[in-house]
Amino acid sequence: MNQKLSGAQLVLVPITKLGENKFPWVENIRNRFIKFMDFYGANYLPGTDAQGLTDTDNMYVTITNAAGNTQIIRNLPLERLDYRKTLGIRQPIASRICMSDCSVICQNEDAIGTTAAFVFWYDLPDYSKANSTDLLVIDSVSVPLVTTIRYNQFPDIDRMTGKRFRRLLVSAQETTPDLYAGVTESQLENIYVTLRKGTYNVLENVPVMLLYQLAMIQKTEFANIIFDFQSSFLTIGGAGTIPNVQEEYVGKSVFFNFQYEK
Repeated sequence: MNQKLSGAQLVLVPITKLGENKFPWVENIRNRFIKFMDFYGANYLPGTDAQGLTDTDNMYVTITNAAGNTQIIRNLPLERLDYRKTLGIRQPIASRICMSDCSVICQNEDAIGTTAAFVFWYDLPDYSKANSTDLLVIDSVSVPLVTTIRYNQFPDIDRMTGKRFRRLLVSAQETTPDLYAGVTESQLENIYVTLRKGTYNVLENVPVMLLYQLAMIQKTEFANIIFDFQSSFLTIGGAGTIPNVQEEYVGKSVFFNFQYEK
């Protein structure tokens, strides 16, 4: 299967009871060819002050195909989707899915009241493109954190306008090349990236730690995606509930390296 990706979407599943907890309907996933999914175990998630699910013990996932007649994953232990344990070796889905028939099965009373976070990686051939050159550039950008809630905007960088990107990498640096103080690795766990092209979200609330990848055997590679810097942004999770977020995040910067076709 072609490993290259066109985009990704964060999906939050509230764990409200023992037994079956249904996935919400997410319009952006409809008719998408889903390649992989990751479980993301973070305390603070974007757009909610509910505590994130971090413990995968006695938690299972069931994924149903788009026709609703086949469970392509049935009761898979959640830890097998946990990016911290898979080292980037993901369980293929390779199917369109019926989100309303997918579920998290909870047999862990301590998980009730938390929210499970999943990232769905998909292929969208009419958006991405085949390789057009072997000449690649690795560039960098620092994204300042100026607000604790949303829309920490990417700087508008002329040299990257209109480029087709293959890899997006994030790292934790004490000081960035442009002399910003960097965020720590533990702070990266609570930061999410949305990349937009026009009104279309290429990546929507993807945890930046999934782009850290230093310990991943298989690295994430994109199919020459394109996005607009001026409408792309970072979000700090927790809806303002992270302790000391104002002092520990605002005024720092998240450092990215982007690989793109020259």
